[in-house]
Amino acid sequence: MSKYFYNFLKITFFISLAVYLFDQGAGWIDGDPIGTFAEELKHFANYFLFGFLIGGVNIYLVNQLDKRFPWNTHADKRLIIGLIGAIIVSLLAIAAANFILTILYGHNVQYFLDNQKAIHYFYSLLITLVIVLIFHAFYFYKALSEKKVTNSEIVAKTEQAKYESLKSQLDPHFLFNSLNVLTSLISENPAQAEKFATKLSKIYRYVLEQKDKDLIPLQEELDFAKSYMELLKMRFEDAVDFSLPEQLFNPDFKIVPLSLQILLENAVKHNVISKEKPLKIAIFIKNESL
Repeated sequence: MSKYFYNFLKITFFISLAVYLFDQGAGWIDGDPIGTFAEELKHFANYFLFGFLIGGVNIYLVNQLDKRFPWNTHADKRLIIGLIGAIIVSLLAIAAANFILTILYGHNVQYFLDNQKAIHYFYSLLITLVIVLIFHAFYFYKALSEKKVTNSEIVAKTEQAKYESLKSQLDPHFLFNSLNVLTSLISENPAQAEKFATKLSKIYRYVLEQKDKDLIPLQEELDFAKSYMELLKMRFEDAVDFSLPEQLFNPDFKIVPLSLQILLENAVKHNVISKEKPLKIAIFIKNESL
């Protein structure tokens, strides 16, 4: 069953039932007897004609408005045009239903014209507008919810892309600088070059192990940061000094992998480093925040 036909049946049924209960219920309250099942079914069939026509034109109107004035971009205009349009098409549908019933009961056009009363249109239109307003409110809320979900997905994808970009930054910058240092150490200090290569391999092993994870234990990231800082220390010697937390108060702390590396790399990149003015980097925990 298509979405259009399902919505059409819902609106038709609710309008028919509401008008039937309102009109017939008023008579029952005034003392009119409830008819037999066949009689009441006939009455409901008459009201169903109203619901069928009113529901049909309003569903068509809503579909057209969805294309021209979506809720998520034209909410104000959609509401105003929707209400005015609902009044116009509903009045036309009520008139058409009255005319069809007039002909079905064997009367002519003149009888139809002579018996049209504003009060008949008023009650039917009032009930229709209440139901249409409910559906407008429902679809507005639905469109708003879908927009929020879409925005959340966009934000999530954007953040994921930033995160992937963040993790990939280790490769070009850090590797290039590290290889330059390693090349120099091989000729100047082979033993130090061996230590440097070992630490560098540990860092890239860590990158490979953590690259598909969203969060990791903070202690693992701190251990990685320590290895990374030791490489920087070998590169800049006394021009860099760093300190890390000796103990975590909460071993359950989590962090995005490689996030500390980016911070450390930027600290080195955007500061003047010299033995006369060494760069001091401190990573610490305060009030359960890193």
